[in-house]
Formats: sequence, C-alpha cells, structure tokens
Amino acid sequence: MIGAIGVIGSTEFRALLRRRWFLVIVAASAALIIAGAIVAILQDGFMRADTLRGWVLAVYLLGGLAVATSLGASTVNRDGDGGWVGMQVATGVGRPAVALGRAWGRVLALCAVFGAWIALALIGGFIQGAVDWDLAVAGLAMLENMLVVLLVAALCSVPLGPVASGVFGVLAYIFMQSLVNLSSAVEAGVLGTAWSGVIRTFYLVFPRAIVSPLVSELQARDVAALAAPRLEVNGNVVFVQPSSWGTVIWTLAWCVLLAFATAGALRKRALS
Repeated sequence: MIGAIGVIGSTEFRALLRRRWFLVIVAASAALIIAGAIVAILQDGFMRADTLRGWVLAVYLLGGLAVATSLGASTVNRDGDGGWVGMQVATGVGRPAVALGRAWGRVLALCAVFGAWIALALIGGFIQGAVDWDLAVAGLAMLENMLVVLLVAALCSVPLGPVASGVFGVLAYIFMQSLVNLSSAVEAGVLGTAWSGVIRTFYLVFPRAIVSPLVSELQARDVAALAAPRLEVNGNVVFVQPSSWGTVIWTLAWCVLLAFATAGALRKRALS
C-alpha cells in the first residue's frame, strides 16, 4: 500500500507541475517576493528588514491560501466525475491508497512551493546583507497551517465541488487562527469568564494555527501588515505568543487524521 501511495503521489505531483493555474499562482507569488525585496532595498535601517518581512509574510499567507485551497479542492471531485480516479482504482489499488496518494502528491506540491518562496526570501535577505533565517522558520510554520487547509479542502472535495471545498479550506484557517487569538485573549484576561471555558475546550480539541516567533514579534510592533495585524479585544491590545512544540505536534496529528478521513470518505463515493 505504501508503494502504491508513493507511485500515485509522484504521478500527481508531476501532473500538478504542468498545470497552468498552478504555475501562474506560483510565478505571481514569487514575483511579489522579488518586488518586496526591491522595495526593501530602497528603505533604511530597520525599515528595510521589516519591509521585506511584511511582503514575504503576506505571500506566505495569501499565496499559501490560494495554492493550498486550489490543490486540496481538486483532489477528488472533477477527476472523480471525469473517470480518472475510477481508472486509478481499476488498476487494483484500493480506494484508501488512491485517496492518500492523491493527497500526498498535493502535499509534495505545496511543500515545493513553500520551499521556493523560502529560498527567495533568504536570497532577498542575503542581498540586503544578512540571511534572515527567521523568515524560513515563519515559512515552515505557515506551511503547516496550509497543510491543514489543503487537507480540509481535500476531504470536502469527496462530496462537494471545487469552489465549496476551497471555501471550507479557507474557513478552516480562519477558525484555527481565531482559536489562537481568542485563547490569547483569555490568557490576557480581556474576555469574560462565560466564554473562557468554551474557548479552552475548543483549543484543546481542534487544530491550532502555528504562530512563529517572527510573526509574534512583528504583530506586537504592529508592522506585520496583512500577515498578522495587531489584535485588539474589547479595546485591549492582545499579544499572541509563539506556538509551542506541543501545538506543532497536535496540528500535525490533525493533518494525519484529515488524510485518513479523506481515504475513508472515498470508500463511500460513487466513481465514474
């Protein structure tokens, strides 16, 4: 089964690299990072580093959502209706292996995209005089967030169309980030006790957005731009702390759970 998952995953990965929409999104996002590096060079002092970081973090977030939802939402639905998924099953590979293989190929594509973005960000920092490794850590943190988005969209792609699946993927990220923000507000004591128990329960059960130390620091200084605007609750500024290793592991465990849920869901779907 593992071998079949690897073969299907590599086939899907190579096919995705040839799709026009995928290449357009990646090229546009890379161009924005390059533009941010050019704009940053024109700045002085700390503004130079903050400008590059703001641009790159925005690409991590917005570009990541575009890529993750597009990849996840195309996991099953159209290929299932068009007969390609049925052909893969007809080769003798079980439905769970087909679902996991198709999801694995998309995970590889997402990792490749973030790898390219992180490399461009490091090159941009090097041109300015110092490699910004904090941007690499922030990229890996956002990659984990987008893995959840991709896999939620992949799960939804079994019964739903691509647009609805993508919307659910975006809603998953909003939910995870809101959960972290509300938990930080509870810790800061700026929310009423009536909601604190519910928020803590949700925080313990559901996947949580990963916040890197760089994003936390920029948000506290209100210079993170689109990636992490300053958080205010009931008129009070709330500082979101970097995620712990426990949160990283918990969210990765949810990624595994979502992948197997997709495999289970494909068992019930009619294929053309």
